[in-house]
Amino acid sequence: MFLSATTNKKGLTMKAKFIPLYIAALSITSVSCKKFLDADPPINVTAAADAFKDERIATSTALGMYNTMNGFNSQFASGFLSILMSITADDYYLGAASYDAYKDNALLPSTGFLDRMWSQPYGVIGQANNVIAGVEASSLSAAVKTQLIGEAKFVRAFCYFYLVNMFNKVPLVQDNDVFKNNLLPQSPKADVYAFITKDLVDAVANLGDTYVSAERVRPNKKAAQALLARVYLYTEKWDLAEATASLVIGDTRYKIPADLNTVFLKSSEEAIWQLLTVNTSTAGVNTWEGFSMVPTNATANPLYRVYQTTLDAFASTDKRKLDWTKEQVFNSVSYRYPAKYKYRIATPVVEYNTVLRLAEQYLIRAEARANQNNAAKLVQAVEDLNVLRGRADVTLLSTSLLKPDVLLAVENERRFELLGEWGHRWFDLVRTNRAVQVLSVTKNNGFTASDMLIPIHVDILKTNPKLKPND
Repeated sequence: MFLSATTNKKGLTMKAKFIPLYIAALSITSVSCKKFLDADPPINVTAAADAFKDERIATSTALGMYNTMNGFNSQFASGFLSILMSITADDYYLGAASYDAYKDNALLPSTGFLDRMWSQPYGVIGQANNVIAGVEASSLSAAVKTQLIGEAKFVRAFCYFYLVNMFNKVPLVQDNDVFKNNLLPQSPKADVYAFITKDLVDAVANLGDTYVSAERVRPNKKAAQALLARVYLYTEKWDLAEATASLVIGDTRYKIPADLNTVFLKSSEEAIWQLLTVNTSTAGVNTWEGFSMVPTNATANPLYRVYQTTLDAFASTDKRKLDWTKEQVFNSVSYRYPAKYKYRIATPVVEYNTVLRLAEQYLIRAEARANQNNAAKLVQAVEDLNVLRGRADVTLLSTSLLKPDVLLAVENERRFELLGEWGHRWFDLVRTNRAVQVLSVTKNNGFTASDMLIPIHVDILKTNPKLKPND
């Protein structure tokens, strides 16, 4: 495995080195999850031979994947990817110099934090590979094997989705053969997407519709379908994207609640998959995004500030601007900061890190329908958008809109609805080839086509002679 610059539990960069996959896969933060998972807490360090000897230990080992993703601040899945990619796009920025290279689209192979966007997903992939191999070789029941392998393939696909969308070509690490994997070349984007798709198709087949916990913190079949619908959209398989998103939308457990302030609660009816709060380093943290973005008090400097061009693009009545961003005055200047997550700290926990939610499925289906050159589906695409516009108290779109107008409406609705979430805005502008046209205006800093490429960090490149810089 080529984990160049790893991070410790406080998110601090450590010396570059090779990390054997079986160690990375089994170094798991301890947390108590027993009350709703009916399994031992995710274990700290366990010998590979013992990690899958019975159902409780095997489940605890698998749960370590989620701990790694959300246990500490400045991890790619605990909000850090959302922060960096939102700043790189035009969602919001940091009112300090720390992320100026992202804000100014001046990323270099030496830019800080880029190494984490590579090494941390691969660390989770190593854990997923370990779970798959360990479970397959175990004497666990067929039902437990099916569940845990389904979860591991879902998590592996999730990580590869972000790797390939940030870096275009990445090595496909499919097992825990450390020496082989440290010399793997990058696979073409199409091959990575094919691998992601297969993993998700397998996950859909393996996972049941019922959540295996009392909350939506371990993926079920619909979570796998939701991510698969997104993958079909990104690979322009419009009919499959529409059909797969429809399967999720048709599940009556998931709803578009009228109150936007309930969407990111741990009890949200819109949530399809959330990451359980397992933070152990700072008392009272619900989500690291909330802890980072909510000002410390009513007069404090709001460090994260929504771009004015984005604020100006909202309709004046849009509840998403009113409820999902908040005003704070600092030094007589008014700023609006991202406020989907409302709590810096709260005990007991109120909010979970929401990864997949129903609104995105409507946006996926709308875009897929609009691209099929079918008049009836174009009308249906507008109707999908109006579901979200209606909730936001925005004037509904006319169903007589032509395809270019509908696609622009999709882009705008994704901008407003998914503001600050999981890099959506950046990935949308890049995949639709709209980044130069849009960001050269909103950023006002000479954004060019080369700025669409995210560099691979120089420390990562040093770990494997087969790795090449992003084209």
